[in-house]
Amino acid sequence: MYFDSIIHATQYYRAPTPLPDEWENDIRRLSEYELDALQIRINWRWNEKREGEYDFSDIDRLFDLAEKNGRKVIVKFLLECAPQYVFDKYGGTIIGPKGEQIRGGSHGAFYGGWKPCFTNPDVRRRAALFVEEVVKRYKDRKSLILYNAWNEIRNKPVEECFCPHCRRAFGEYLKEKFGTVEKLNSFYGAAEESFESIALPSMPHGYWDTFEFKKFKGAHELFNYLKFVRDAVRKHDITRPVMSHTGFCAAFQTHIGDVCDDFYVSRAVDFFGTSIPCLCNMDTEEKRLDFMMLNDYVRSLDKDYFLYEIYPGLGMFKDEYDTPFDMSFKLYSAISSGAKGLVYWQYRAERVGMENDCAGIMRADGSPRPVATAVADFGKELKRDMQYFVNAYPRRSDVAILFDFDSMLLSEIEDASGDNYSFAERSDALHYYQRSHTGMYRMLKKNGIAVDYVNTREPEKIASYKVVYLPYYNMLDTKLAAALTDFVRGGGVVIADEGFGLREMNTWMQPYDVDFAAMKIRMRERRQRSADLLIDGNPLRTAPFVTEYDTDGEVALTYTDGTAAAWTKEYGKGRVVLFGFGLGYTLYNNPSSHLSSYLTDLICGAGAQRDVYDDPEKSVYVRRIENGQYTAEFIFNCSESPYSRKIKSGVISIGGTATHQNDSIVVPKHSTGYFVTKSIQK
Repeated sequence: MYFDSIIHATQYYRAPTPLPDEWENDIRRLSEYELDALQIRINWRWNEKREGEYDFSDIDRLFDLAEKNGRKVIVKFLLECAPQYVFDKYGGTIIGPKGEQIRGGSHGAFYGGWKPCFTNPDVRRRAALFVEEVVKRYKDRKSLILYNAWNEIRNKPVEECFCPHCRRAFGEYLKEKFGTVEKLNSFYGAAEESFESIALPSMPHGYWDTFEFKKFKGAHELFNYLKFVRDAVRKHDITRPVMSHTGFCAAFQTHIGDVCDDFYVSRAVDFFGTSIPCLCNMDTEEKRLDFMMLNDYVRSLDKDYFLYEIYPGLGMFKDEYDTPFDMSFKLYSAISSGAKGLVYWQYRAERVGMENDCAGIMRADGSPRPVATAVADFGKELKRDMQYFVNAYPRRSDVAILFDFDSMLLSEIEDASGDNYSFAERSDALHYYQRSHTGMYRMLKKNGIAVDYVNTREPEKIASYKVVYLPYYNMLDTKLAAALTDFVRGGGVVIADEGFGLREMNTWMQPYDVDFAAMKIRMRERRQRSADLLIDGNPLRTAPFVTEYDTDGEVALTYTDGTAAAWTKEYGKGRVVLFGFGLGYTLYNNPSSHLSSYLTDLICGAGAQRDVYDDPEKSVYVRRIENGQYTAEFIFNCSESPYSRKIKSGVISIGGTATHQNDSIVVPKHSTGYFVTKSIQK
C-alpha cells in the first residue's frame, strides 16, 4: 500500500473544460461529496504549444484552489495529445501498413494532436522533457499525492505504427529475443534476411508476424512508454508513486486493434488499475457478474489496484446513466474486491467533441445528477470505516481461472483473418477466448463459488488452489505444463477447455501429442460446428467447435450420437478433465443448463466450497474482505424482496442500506449494505 487510506477521487480537468470561472465553486463543493482528491490531466499540446515554451498558468491555479479547499491532487500526463511541432519538426506522424500517414486529430478524449509515434526517439525525448518540466514545477506541492503516467495505456489501433523507427525497434526486439536471425527463421519457419530488414506485417494471415508485432507493440513498447515517463518523474521526485491504468483490460479485449498485455505492462509502474470496459448500468445479472469479474481480474495484476474512470454514464445523450443503486453496486463491489483507489470519470459532464454529455457526477452546468447522492453516502461510510477496509483483501478462492495473454492474442488473430491487406475483424468473429473465460466465471459465481484469476506467467501460484480452469489454452508453455502436471499429481483438478495445446509456441498447429505428462492429448479432427451434448439425459447445444481427441482418458460425457464429448483421467492424487467442445463458450451461451450442474458437482467434489449465503439465483451476492482482525461482509441485494440473515457474532459497524434488527442483518430490496465483525481465526 502506498497510502494510509483508500483514495476517493474524481477526474476534474482536461483542457479546455471545465471553464476557469467554474473551477472555484466546483472544487469548493468536492467536500460535499466526500471527494478527497481531484485529478488534473496535463495536456502536452495545451501546455507546450511551441517547443520549449511552457505555460502552466491553468494548472497553477487549479493546484492553488485544491490546496485552498484541502483537496489532494493526482497529476495525469496526457502525452498522446502532442503539440503540432512534434509532427511537423520531428516526423512524429504514424504510418499505416500501406505507407499512408495517419494524421492526428481531435475528439473529446484527445482534444488535438492524437497521436504521435512514441517509438520515434525524438518524440519520446520531447515528451520526457515535458514530464520533467511538470514534475519540477509541482514536486514541492504538498497536495500532490500521485502521478498517473499514461491515460488508458493500450496499443490502438492495430495499424500503429509502421514507420522506420518502429521497423528498426521491432528488429531490435526480435534480436534481443532470438539472438540471431537464423534462430528466428528456424523457430517460425520464416525467411528474413536480417533483423535490420525485418518485414512488418501487412495482414494477419500468417499469424506469427502479427503475433510477434502485437506482442512488441502491446507489451514491450507499452512497457517502455510507461518506463520513460516513470524515469522522467524519478529524476526529480523519488517519493511519490507512479501508476497507470489500462483502458480495455485483456480480460475484455475482443480485437487485435485494442491490445494491452496488462500483466507485463503493469510491471513498469508502482501500481496499476483499469478503466471500466463493461456497461454502466447494473440492471442484469450478466452486467453485475461482469463487473465483479473485472475487479477479480485486475486484482490478479495488482492486489492494491485502482478502479479508474468509474463512469456514471456513457454520454452522447443515451439512456445509459447510473441510478444510485448502479453506482453503489459498483463502488461497494470494488471495495469488497480489495480495490485501494476509486476515481470517477468525471466531476462535470463533458461538453466538447464526441464525448459530449459524458459521464459526470454533475451535469454540464454543475448541478448534481441523482447518482451524486450515492457518491456522497459512499464517501462518508468509506471514511468512517476506513480502518476496516484499507488493509483488507478477499480470501484466496479454491478455484482459479488461468489467464494467458498469448492464447488470448492468438484467438483475436484468428478472428481477424479477413481480407487481404486488412486487419479488420471477421463478421463471424467468435471472440473465443474472451467468451470462454467469461462463461466459466459467470457460471461459478452464479453457483456461489468464488474464483480468482491467475496469470500463466506465475505458475508457482497454481499449487494453492484445488481446481484450475484453462479457457481455450491454445499455446501450452512447457514451464506451465510442468506446473500443471505437478498440480494434478498433488491432488488438484485441471479443467481443460477445447483447443488445449492446439498450437505450438510458434503459432503453428500441433499435429502430434501435446507436451502434457498428466494426460495424453492429440487432436484428430476439429470442425467449427455445433453438436447436441447429452448430459443427465438432457440434450444441450454446444459451440463453437467439435474436436475429437486421441487420449488415454476415460469418456466422461457424450453427444447424443454416442461419440465422446469429454474425457477424464486420474493422475497421481488428482485428475484432468478435457472437453471436446467450447466449455466456457457454451456456458456463455447457455448459462443455466445441466452442464452448469455437472461442473458444479465436479468442482465441489474436488473440495471447492460454495458460499452458503451467496444466492445469485435470487439475485443476492455476498463478498468479504479481511484484514486479520475484522471481516467486512458486503450484501448486494439485487432482488425485489428484502434480505434478512441472523448474525451470531457481534456487529462492530454497519453501512450502506443494511440495518441491524434484533439478531439479524436486513438489506432492503434493490440495494447494497455491509456489516463488520471480528474475524474468526482458523
